[in-house]
Amino acid sequence: MARRSRMRDKMRKKLADKTKESHARRDSSNNFKTFFNKEKVEGLSFWWPGKGEHIIDIIPYIAGKNDPRNAEGDPSYVLDIEVHMNVGPMNDKIVCLGQYNKPCPICEEAARLNREGADWKTEIKPLKPSRRVIYNVIVRDGGEQEKKGVQILEIAHFFMERHLSKIAKDPRGGGFIVFSDPDEGKSISFERTGVGAENTAYDGHRFVDRIDPITDDELAQAVCLDDLIEVKTYDEIYEIFHGKSGGSSEQGQDEDKPDSDDSKKIKKKIKKYKKIKCPAGGKIGRDIDEYDKCDKCKHYEKCEYIADNS
Repeated sequence: MARRSRMRDKMRKKLADKTKESHARRDSSNNFKTFFNKEKVEGLSFWWPGKGEHIIDIIPYIAGKNDPRNAEGDPSYVLDIEVHMNVGPMNDKIVCLGQYNKPCPICEEAARLNREGADWKTEIKPLKPSRRVIYNVIVRDGGEQEKKGVQILEIAHFFMERHLSKIAKDPRGGGFIVFSDPDEGKSISFERTGVGAENTAYDGHRFVDRIDPITDDELAQAVCLDDLIEVKTYDEIYEIFHGKSGGSSEQGQDEDKPDSDDSKKIKKKIKKYKKIKCPAGGKIGRDIDEYDKCDKCKHYEKCEYIADNS
């Protein structure tokens, strides 16, 4: 009986520890493993919208040195970045170095496969980075979520920012609704439907009047979002992607060599195609497959050409 009692006591302690660990991870995600810096997100609350309708306020912040689209020190409301998904045997998520004008081993492999005529959908497209957006938000659904104050929302650009940028254009005055403005901005209403990667959808995005302006205390809670991400080195990404160390940047090898005739032709073509205006309002070559209209777009092949050769 004494032995059994000791075993039960040990089990009770272990289970208590596991319960405590589970509580500590209640707002965490597997994204933290590679996308976010573990130490910098410790103690922060992350929010993922459940099924149903939601209302949020987006809280602006000051951009840092890891923001590829904004200068350090500038006000911003969203961190818009490109991330390679499901990299290596552990399905890591890797912030793409290409957006910082640095060589990226995953992008180099995509370019190599393209030169060899590999299939776009099965071999090249999975290596292309996905557009992800991160916000400081306050959930205005009431209850426990709202009591948490500012939380971090990380989501596909396709599900959130592309909708917001579309409805932000003022149909009357021709300007834009600055929905993130602390004083005169708007709350955002939307609905999540479905479950699973294939069936989840975010629809019905619209602006609604705020009950009150964003307070100074709420502004102070917003964090520098680009300070939270982990931007790995070329060698670190190479080892995760290829499963071994070594390798060198194709960009670094070729930067002192003159352009070949083929390279000149490609650059000339890209320059020509970039003049095309994306019918969906995106950026030609960068936002391929980000919009519902992409599949039937008459410029799809040109957009794909820029994406493959940039």
